[in-house]
Amino acid sequence: MRIRNSARLACAGAGALLTAAGLVIAGAPAYAADESNLSVMPLSTQLAKGVTEAIAKPFQFRVVNFGEAKAQAVTVTVDVGKLDKTRVGYVVPSGCVANAGGYTCKLGDMQDFTHNVGVPLYSLGEEGPAGALSVKVAGATPDPYLDDNSVEVPVTVTAAGYDLVPWAQDVYADVVVDRDDDGEIGLTPVKAGHSAVLDWAIHNYGSRPAEGIIRYGFILPAGVTFAKQPVGCRTQVVSGQTIADCETPYSVLQPGKSFATPINVRVDGDGTDTVIGNLSFHVDGPTAEDVDPGDHDTYFEAFTRR
Repeated sequence: MRIRNSARLACAGAGALLTAAGLVIAGAPAYAADESNLSVMPLSTQLAKGVTEAIAKPFQFRVVNFGEAKAQAVTVTVDVGKLDKTRVGYVVPSGCVANAGGYTCKLGDMQDFTHNVGVPLYSLGEEGPAGALSVKVAGATPDPYLDDNSVEVPVTVTAAGYDLVPWAQDVYADVVVDRDDDGEIGLTPVKAGHSAVLDWAIHNYGSRPAEGIIRYGFILPAGVTFAKQPVGCRTQVVSGQTIADCETPYSVLQPGKSFATPINVRVDGDGTDTVIGNLSFHVDGPTAEDVDPGDHDTYFEAFTRR
């Protein structure tokens, strides 16, 4: 299934996500120690005309647990009943269970971090409004705030064009560098003071090439640094965070293809924090013509041990 990345949220990070999603909070609610608070918000809204089923775009949604307790046995249910299926088709990801209205996927347990969930869509017909896609998240842990557990987002088929989406796998000691995390389960956390490869990629999920220089960047929080930074990057440390501003050579990134260069990150400290969160990765296209700039950022975590 196309589950994309995760990140523990600091208070500022959570506020930024809510602002980006267009939500307004009068004050942070209080959570009991045994309560989770799952929330889902849309990132993607556009699909390029001409995207084929073979390279279906993972329409991005962000699932967050704002609660104090781990959300156990989390599932995501996708409802495609309101999609205009003369314009948009969908793919049931591997490992998910199809039903009459769409399908359901298991996320497992979630502490106070996020998962990006990709719903694979492809183009069938003409440009224009293509109905709506609904996503609902649920878990076995008590969740007193259910109003934000589901979201419905309008889907629009745009003119043909490129569509860049960043992806990065959580940092473990034994990650396979293959630009996806399919089949990689039960991975080993990185020993404190050691480095590990980062599996990451910039994907073009559009129907036309992205031609030119692609700009992208990483933000690593205190506790994580680059052991080997990507080619074409300038790095600086600001308020304890390592910031990398990067660009690709002039190139042509075809539909269904991806770009990446070797990166290693080092986990500092004594390993008392088993998860270092709020690692982020963003991308900007070579022109302002990306069909869906709403899904240009993603988050991931580094898992550590003594």
